[in-house]
Amino acid sequence: MASQYRIERNRGTKESQKQLAVLGAKWPLAFPDKEQEVRPLAIGISGEIAAVMGWSHPYTLGVLAGWKMAPAYCRAVLCYDQRIALDGAPAEVVDAEAKDLAAKQLAKLAAHETTKKVAKPAAPAAVKSAPAPTPPPETPEQLRARVRAALLRRSA
Repeated sequence: MASQYRIERNRGTKESQKQLAVLGAKWPLAFPDKEQEVRPLAIGISGEIAAVMGWSHPYTLGVLAGWKMAPAYCRAVLCYDQRIALDGAPAEVVDAEAKDLAAKQLAKLAAHETTKKVAKPAAPAAVKSAPAPTPPPETPEQLRARVRAALLRRSA
């Protein structure tokens, strides 16, 4: 049976889209709508979010997992050297390990996209096939022969 921690984390992951909208409304600088405005979040911010929102820590981690694994967030980690707090204030510096993890995640996402494109066959071009040729009509002699054969089968 799954642990309570795992159950809560999975629930957070499932509800992340809805909850990220709530977080964006509460902290628009930390969770912006536009991809170019995304900045790396301060380390340990999940505890602060959990306390303010009244969520469990595993649930909060599940909600944030989708945000932090998204391509926009990974690119922000690679582009910016400064993390931000929930109010947008500068926090600690982005370390090399975080940049490495972000680069690996972007590579993983790119590989996944490539495999999806390869696995999905290209849509065949709309080729109109010529209709099947209709057989020539039977001659009266051929029709008589078919009727005779059917009558003979019946009488036999």
